[in-house]
Amino acid sequence: MALKPWYDVVKPREDLREGKPLDASEFAVHLDKVRDGSAPPVYSRPDEFFERTFLTANLKDLATQVVRRLSGVKVETSAVFNLSTQFGGGKTHALTLLYHLATHGDAAKNWKGVSTILANANVPAVSKAATAVFVGTEFDSISGRGGSDGTPMRKTPWDEIAFQLGGVDAFRLVEEHEKLLTAPGGDVIERMLPVDKPALILVDELMNYISRTRKSGLAGQLYTFVHNLSEVARSRNNVVLAVSIPASELEMNAEDQSDFDRFKKLLDRLGRAMIMSAETETSEIVRRRLFEWSSLPKEAIPTIDAYEHRFQSNKSQIPDWFPVEQSRELLKTSYPFHPSVLSVFQRKWQGLPRFQQTRAVLRPPRAVGVGSLRGWLQRRAQGLADLTRHGAAWRSGVSHRRVRAVG
Repeated sequence: MALKPWYDVVKPREDLREGKPLDASEFAVHLDKVRDGSAPPVYSRPDEFFERTFLTANLKDLATQVVRRLSGVKVETSAVFNLSTQFGGGKTHALTLLYHLATHGDAAKNWKGVSTILANANVPAVSKAATAVFVGTEFDSISGRGGSDGTPMRKTPWDEIAFQLGGVDAFRLVEEHEKLLTAPGGDVIERMLPVDKPALILVDELMNYISRTRKSGLAGQLYTFVHNLSEVARSRNNVVLAVSIPASELEMNAEDQSDFDRFKKLLDRLGRAMIMSAETETSEIVRRRLFEWSSLPKEAIPTIDAYEHRFQSNKSQIPDWFPVEQSRELLKTSYPFHPSVLSVFQRKWQGLPRFQQTRAVLRPPRAVGVGSLRGWLQRRAQGLADLTRHGAAWRSGVSHRRVRAVG
């Protein structure tokens, strides 16, 4: 029986089918742009965002805990989270998921995967929450934010967060603290938070802001603010603080490293460290982003059977790093890609400086897919040859340094 080619089994997403140009921003979400509605639809439209999001075990755990906590349940939850990844990528995606859940509340119940989150959380619905977003790469404490648009001028993280949570009234509570560049204490933060609804505070790219404000003394006050805010969140039933600190360690000086360690120790002590994606889950993330994918189609099984037989019959010719005895499971988790494609990325690239795992793995097949979809028509599974033989598309997704590392 003839094997079905992959393009008759799975369907690439519309943008790939239509040959739309590759946009690097498609792989990078900016939380501030999600909040103001200017992010691409794949991030700003929550139904589409959830459709393309694979709920890894830890992402599901994070969402479950946050939904429980916002519902007023303190058991088996944390009020403070420190988000990190093993190889880069996924932290802002996780914050975006939490943002959509909290800002839409019960309207989220029909989005893909939310029913599982609610079942795990053992709550009937997502509680709508007052939500604040602070992105360290965007906020500038010299020029400030607001002032000319009818809103109060905000120049510190605490008055920006206060304003987002409670408008002008909450801002007034910390206005003097802003003028004195002094972090508010717990009593003021308690009053700053809403009393009639839950609250979710999302902080991303914190190290960038710390590095830029160290000389002014704001970085030290920010540490105090995060400490005080964490303690207040822990004392409340329905307040959550989720923070992503990271910057590349290669780009840190001694002061950066010292501050990074201080903030990490603080957040890990008062909250819970969460690793947002695991190496074994990258393939599912990639499939969700590139294809109209829900689960492995039964039409793919004959191809998997054939490749498994080929691997088992040619063990002596298979590289030592490839676990032939697990080939069936690897074929199932990587289809329509050959297992060696994602394996090469994971084994070779994750040790490279500035490697961003999920984003880097997505770019090359996405680039090739746009320019060469028809060129794959005779292939049963997409392999490294499909990528490397399309030189221009491959090079647009991979730096020369990374190509040399793959060998």
